[in-house]
Amino acid sequence: MTAFTPPGREVATLPDMLDRAAGRWPDRLALVSGERRCRFAELRDASLVAEAELRRLGAGRGDRVVVVIDEFVDAIAMMFGVARLGGVYVLMNGDTTEYAAGHVMRDCEPVLVLAERDSPARRTAVSLGLPVAAPPCFGRPAPPPEPWRPGPISRDLVSVLYTSGSTGRPKGVAGTHRNMVFAAHAIARRFRLREDDVIGCVLPLAFDYGVYQILLSMIAGCPLVWGKGTDAGPGLLNFLDRHGITVLPSVPGLAHNLDRLSRRSPGALPPLRVLTNTGAAMSADLLGRLRDRYPRLEVFLMFGLTECKRISILLPEELPRKPGSVGRPLDDTECVIVDPEGRPLAPGEVGELVVRGPHVTQGYWGDPEGTALRFRPWGPNGEVALFTGDQCWLDDEGYLYFQGRDDDIYKSNGFRVSATEVAMAAEEVPGVLEAYCAAARGDDPPVLAVVTELTAMQVRVELQKHLEWYKVPDLIVPVDRLPLNRNGKVDGPAVRALAGSGRPV
Repeated sequence: MTAFTPPGREVATLPDMLDRAAGRWPDRLALVSGERRCRFAELRDASLVAEAELRRLGAGRGDRVVVVIDEFVDAIAMMFGVARLGGVYVLMNGDTTEYAAGHVMRDCEPVLVLAERDSPARRTAVSLGLPVAAPPCFGRPAPPPEPWRPGPISRDLVSVLYTSGSTGRPKGVAGTHRNMVFAAHAIARRFRLREDDVIGCVLPLAFDYGVYQILLSMIAGCPLVWGKGTDAGPGLLNFLDRHGITVLPSVPGLAHNLDRLSRRSPGALPPLRVLTNTGAAMSADLLGRLRDRYPRLEVFLMFGLTECKRISILLPEELPRKPGSVGRPLDDTECVIVDPEGRPLAPGEVGELVVRGPHVTQGYWGDPEGTALRFRPWGPNGEVALFTGDQCWLDDEGYLYFQGRDDDIYKSNGFRVSATEVAMAAEEVPGVLEAYCAAARGDDPPVLAVVTELTAMQVRVELQKHLEWYKVPDLIVPVDRLPLNRNGKVDGPAVRALAGSGRPV
């Protein structure tokens, strides 16, 4: 089947995307979660029911509504109901701790919390005196048309998405309909999704990578199958095979698990066609192992931040010619590398990455100081651009290369060192399956955690063949598995805590 080419500018808001999919493919399967099945037209009707109920409960345009994800299909209907209302949804996983839920709810000040079952998030809302409800979405016909009222436009806020907060309290990134619609279509154009694809996602919905899988499925007209947390572990191959998954959004931890399980599987492998990677760099060694096991697999390496969703994508056919690159910027996106004074640098020079484009969000909710630091006037018209804090460089063909974050860069023996570079070099050591380097902080040294049966000294000896002497960390800790946070990314603070279990080698 030929690849589906997403439309250019037919839709302006998230409800437009759903309505368009429901109009084109009303009876086509849209969402699958466990035993639940939902078609595009059913999802549209459920979002209309949710919108009507939200109005009855007193929510209105511009109001923040927390959607606690207890049941995936219902949560999506509620999310689109909030968007139809002109409100701003805040997604929260049902098992979020009461401490984290309290921070988010106090920060975004919601008028309503949507939660179907008892959970830490629901209990937190009750303790804070917030109204809690579970609007019915499915099983009721769409409400009759109401008198006309202005709906949301592309520039309206629609989402406050809280980052994982690995280096501090979570920040709420405020995104508009325009930010999300543009990013989804720009990503879909690169992926070349097909109508006969099946997207399988085992990452949290409150992780922005998860949210966008829903939008991609609506653009291509293919179903999205949502897996539980256990489906990301030993049950991954069974999940992929059972549902005929052809497209798997991954982060390196998940990709490593796919590789381990696939190498141990004696039978036929799932029908994967596309694997996408973000969250952290994928090593060349892991990439090679996956392509050996899945010869027809197309791997798309992506780079981005929650503050603008996606910046660049490296196409599978570009991998041999541009090793180490994270691809070219998305359509209608400009990337500029600047020095500490904000002056543009020439190709090949490393500096801070500045991004301009329609996907650059509006800043951090309730944090004007943090917003002013990262979102600043830039470009010929002085529009707001994102100063990413990422150290990157561009080659003379416009391909982007990631060196590390500002907070990923540390000094060692007077030299600047990228923790990301150290980890990627460690994964090139024979016998090392995974690696993560937690950057030095103050008086705390860098910690390199490696999944391997080698000793720390053996890793050090081999690593010295890949890196300059001053880049090799003194503290190398072999582990059985890297600790992960709820978004499937390596838990940096947990790796740093391993310092107590190792000693310099």
